[in-house]
Amino acid sequence: MARSLAQPASGPPLADTLVGGSKPERFLFFSGVDLWRNGQAGYDGMMLAPQGDLNKDGFLIRLFMSDDFERYDTPTQHFTTNIFRASVLPGWRVKRGNVEIKVFAGPALESHALKPDVPTDKLRGSNFGARIATELWWEPTPAMMVAAAASATTIGSGYSARAAAGWRLWDRFWIGPEIAASADEYSTQYRIGAHLTGFKTGPVEWSVGAGYLEDSFDRNGIYGRIGVLFRK
Repeated sequence: MARSLAQPASGPPLADTLVGGSKPERFLFFSGVDLWRNGQAGYDGMMLAPQGDLNKDGFLIRLFMSDDFERYDTPTQHFTTNIFRASVLPGWRVKRGNVEIKVFAGPALESHALKPDVPTDKLRGSNFGARIATELWWEPTPAMMVAAAASATTIGSGYSARAAAGWRLWDRFWIGPEIAASADEYSTQYRIGAHLTGFKTGPVEWSVGAGYLEDSFDRNGIYGRIGVLFRK
């Protein structure tokens, strides 16, 4: 279901009052949950800057894991799918003016399970492959942001993509529309909704999103997600 769509896009520059501080930040920790009536997902991750500052151009390492459960009902049977994902992605950050881009690629693991079990499922059990991901943050004006993120894997041809725009309110957070699409071996999913990004309480930064979801089984409903991140 969520397929990492809730992963936070990279934030504004360090000098921006919505994120960051006055000292170099080497680590970014993030976590979140994603819900809709037929499924749920949770994720945790970390981004590391070996050179000592996440807000400078250069080499990065991104660690990520998630666990995704989804329910499917047929006239005669109830199925539950579970996909666990983990990846270690080296990457590179480049910032030019108000545009920041990150690109990552590296090894990935997925573990697929069905209840009741389907022994003929070709991706049943653990699968190793590769994943590529990219993130974009652009502030065309001081009051507006555009963010995008995409990820694809060689395991089952899975992918996810999200794009959002936002407007700065009271110098406290960004708010605006978002769209997303994702796919795994079981289904394809589309979303349209709204987000609030960058609201801070102490050292913790929050993001939330909600909207309408539809998938390739003609199921639909409301989705909701919440994410947190912490820089150090």
